[in-house]
Amino acid sequence: MNRADRTPDARPARGRRWWPLVLLVLAGGSRWMLAGVHPEAESTLASQTAGCLWAALVSLMLLRRGPAQASLRRSWRGMVAGALALCGPQIGLLLHTRDLDPGGLTMALALTPVVIAVAAAALGTGVTDDAPGRIWPGIAAVGGLLLVLAEPSLSGVRNDLALVLAPLLTGFGAALLSERVAPSRWRATTALTGATAVLAMALLGSRLAGASVPHFSLLATACDGVIALLSIYALLGLGATRWSAQFTLLPLLVLLEGIPLVRPAINSRWVVGLGLLVLASVSLLAPPAEEAAADA
Repeated sequence: MNRADRTPDARPARGRRWWPLVLLVLAGGSRWMLAGVHPEAESTLASQTAGCLWAALVSLMLLRRGPAQASLRRSWRGMVAGALALCGPQIGLLLHTRDLDPGGLTMALALTPVVIAVAAAALGTGVTDDAPGRIWPGIAAVGGLLLVLAEPSLSGVRNDLALVLAPLLTGFGAALLSERVAPSRWRATTALTGATAVLAMALLGSRLAGASVPHFSLLATACDGVIALLSIYALLGLGATRWSAQFTLLPLLVLLEGIPLVRPAINSRWVVGLGLLVLASVSLLAPPAEEAAADA
């Protein structure tokens, strides 16, 4: 299709898909500073459950009037995909891991684009020929994080399992939710409902096991709900690969924010590490091959 054949609203409509990802990165990048001032803003299993619940209700209210084209099979797939994509980064809470290394989890999630590339090729939701080009940014991001952060601490089977499952669940769920099926206005709601169900079952299981009542605060619930809502809309609007850029952009933003606050010793390792994160982020945000061809 030629440029002249596209409607005048084609580019603005495409640009509007980016705002959830931009807000998601900004919200996630400022969460650690908010938690430093208000410790009750730290995410817990209870706040994650309540946050996903109100995000699902908001998504339901945002539905426009009209017939919904969502089959029962597609709804279940959306619930499973949403549960995997949203609960994958929170696997530490689900497994009740203690002393899970935050740096190790950050590096593990940086491998999410690799899982998405492989899963998308297996599910037929991506361009197979472009799979190698979508794999190297995740590897480059991990290399950059290893230059800047301390090496991850492997301490216990449960913690190690969480580090392995985090990118696998997140990447497969994102690829599954990005399947090229007929669009449905219910996809965001079903995805958030699936995540809420999994988190609620994990919360109930912890209570039945005799665990203490998890800390709950309205501030943490509000933050978790906003991040879950933005994450799903960014995924549905941009696709799995560009959505996964958050796992390179977030640590990049946090590291840049920490320079004037923590004042670490900036050396060549830092420069190269930050450069690799920038390179990986730009590559992940680049349009897929078929979209680039359409713009030509």
